[in-house]
Amino acid sequence: MTNETLHQLKSILRQKEKELYSIQKIGQALSSTLNIDDLLNLVMKEITFLMNADRSTLYLVDRRKKEIWSKIALKAEVKEIRQKFGKGISGYVAETGQKINILDAYHDSRFDPSTDKRTGYRTRSILCIPVWEPLSMGKKPKLMAVIQVLNKKTGSFTEEDEGILEAIGSEVSIALANARLYEQLKKKFNEIDLLYDFEQKLSGGYKINEILQSILLRTLQTLKSKKIAIVYPIDSRYHLLSVDEKNQVKSDILPEMDDEILPPEILTKPQRLKKIENAFKLEVKKYVDPELKIFRILPLVFREDRVEFAALVLSDQVETGKRTSISDNQIIGIVEQKISRALELSFLRERLIQQERLFTVGQMMSTIVHDLRSPLNTISGFMELMLEKETTAKERQDYSNIIRLEIQSIANMTREILDFAKGKTSILPRKISVIDIIKRFQMQVEQLFRNTEILLKFESASKRLIYADAEKISRVLYNIAKNAKEALKGKGEFLFRSFDENGEVVFQISDNGPGIPEEIRDRLFESFVTSGKESGTGLGLAIAKKIIDEHEGKIEIKSGKNKGTTFFIKIPEYQKEKNIM
Repeated sequence: MTNETLHQLKSILRQKEKELYSIQKIGQALSSTLNIDDLLNLVMKEITFLMNADRSTLYLVDRRKKEIWSKIALKAEVKEIRQKFGKGISGYVAETGQKINILDAYHDSRFDPSTDKRTGYRTRSILCIPVWEPLSMGKKPKLMAVIQVLNKKTGSFTEEDEGILEAIGSEVSIALANARLYEQLKKKFNEIDLLYDFEQKLSGGYKINEILQSILLRTLQTLKSKKIAIVYPIDSRYHLLSVDEKNQVKSDILPEMDDEILPPEILTKPQRLKKIENAFKLEVKKYVDPELKIFRILPLVFREDRVEFAALVLSDQVETGKRTSISDNQIIGIVEQKISRALELSFLRERLIQQERLFTVGQMMSTIVHDLRSPLNTISGFMELMLEKETTAKERQDYSNIIRLEIQSIANMTREILDFAKGKTSILPRKISVIDIIKRFQMQVEQLFRNTEILLKFESASKRLIYADAEKISRVLYNIAKNAKEALKGKGEFLFRSFDENGEVVFQISDNGPGIPEEIRDRLFESFVTSGKESGTGLGLAIAKKIIDEHEGKIEIKSGKNKGTTFFIKIPEYQKEKNIM
């Protein structure tokens, strides 16, 4: 073996070592990242070195636009190249799927010199191969990329170079497929995360402007846009809410829109819906920034009487200055759904609040009417007694006094309920005898239980003085007696006692009825708690407790199923040194 032959063999060996080393580095590069941009940078750098070329470019295929494009162009000013299928060498490979190895580009009619002219670069030799998607069972492989290598430094590209580049292309196809799958999974994860975040906001907030602001901020961050805004209806007026990349939030109320733009009879004329939607879009454009280009109109059909609209407007992306992609459109679709749902929930919540307010007012009115019935019945009953021939002048005077008191009670009753609703203290206490309170109460109860089979028992042992509002205390006792009558359903026993105990006057009211249901026993003194009463509203005992609390007294209850119910009302005895006016 001659020295020259030995030298050639050593040279070939070094070249093979260099190729193996480069192929190993390309393999490491392919497995080192799933980011497509990073991947392309690493791969093309190693391919350029391995091919001993001046520069290399990897074009990705855009089937929808029938273009190939690349962000990578080593040693050149051009950072992104786009060209149609069939145009230029790489475009021809993309269209035909055939590899091309050219010795001199300017002697090939397929070569497009426009890039050279734009950059000042001089293309000579070209090796260009197609990169196919990894094979799938039963599916025809599709072109996913084109690798183009330019200007081999030691002459032209050989068949050996073609084989090496095709082998590398197979590895690149797998790496690209993995990178794309990773990007798809990443976007799906972002969508799921976005959905979860939106659901949290919808379930955790009640103010519509705060919910929408939060949704817009998150959407802006996800799509990396410069600005996003929404026009939406609240309380028959349209509002504009916008958020920019600096998280600056602006909110405005738009002028009222003409009935020609949003007529009230939309639902009755569905053929006009599209026309009105377009008119609404033109109207919204008057009030949003010109840079907000992407327009989505959301028909809001949750109202019973008409269709309303919301408008979602979005600027270009911050980094690319481009409109959103198809995958971003999926996110925008999610945002549209959540905005529509947020507006619907806001509308339903407001309607529910209004219904609850009306219901509360109705209950209050029902309470007033219900409670007025008792003194009116008392007045009616004593008026009938006054007309009887056997009634003496003294009895008529007593009945007249009772009627006067009941009329005063009616006036005070309405004020009492209003004071209760406002949380006001409304008692006017004075020194009074327990005997006087019982005397009035007994006459009311006897009138209340007329025409029933209920046995009345009165045991009055206390003769003390208390510092109290006599009318309000009588009202409490009367309300409890009225509840007992309703519980007894016209038949049973009713017991009233008064006695002194530990510095307090105790009023005891008992019946032998079915008892208070266990499910409401602990909530009996709360507003609107009632059970088994045809016309009860549940305010009587709540008012009673408030009155007793204002007297610094206590109201207690003892009840059992089929064992009746007993109320104990305890009022402090009058103490001169404590109650000096």
